[in-house]
Parts: sequence; C-alpha cells; structure tokens
Amino acid sequence: MSAMAMSDLPESMRVHLARQEARPPIEKVREFLLGYVADAESLAEVEGRLRQIALTSTSLHRRVLDAIEAVLAASWPDGTLARLVGWDGNWVLDDPSDAGAAEFLRRLAGMLRAIAG
Repeated sequence: MSAMAMSDLPESMRVHLARQEARPPIEKVREFLLGYVADAESLAEVEGRLRQIALTSTSLHRRVLDAIEAVLAASWPDGTLARLVGWDGNWVLDDPSDAGAAEFLRRLAGMLRAIAG
C-alpha cells in the first residue's frame, strides 16, 4: 500500500495495520499456520488457497514469507519449530523434530515465493 493510500485510511485502520506489522515474526507464522494450513488435507490444498488469494493481492504472501525467513534465521529453544508446525499448523511431519519442521517451513516459503512472483 502506498504512503498516500495509507494516509487515506481511517485512524483505527492505520493503528490496526501498524499493530499487525509490529508483531513478532513467529506470531505472524503462527497465525498463518492456524488460518491457512491447520485444516488443509494437503500442501496442494494450501497452495490452491494461496493461489486464489494471489488473484487479488500478494501482500499476505510477502508478509508471511518475510516472517518465515526471519523465523528460520533465528535461534529457538529446542522443540519450538516442531511445536509451531505440529501444534499450530496441525501438521503431522515424517520427521517431527525441529529440523523436520524447518524443512516444512522452507517448503511453505518456496511455495509463497513462487506464487508471489
């Protein structure tokens, strides 16, 4: 959204958007997993949803991609990524470790990158 368009928004909407943007990356990833991955039957279903959304806008894709990359670049206590994907994402991994969860997040990042262009 351009600066001019942002200034045209009501104050309450600008405050809401600023709060959303200020949230830690892991919370953005958690919200994405809960909203777009947790109830999906397959990654193909997740991809289909994301492609449908991209017909209108790719801002979600870019925001989540940035958050996933930040989460993957950070150091976390043991089990954090595994819980993030397994619990919040409701995703059963062949390798339920943090390494397996990181690989899953990398796959999601690749999907988002490919769709967002």
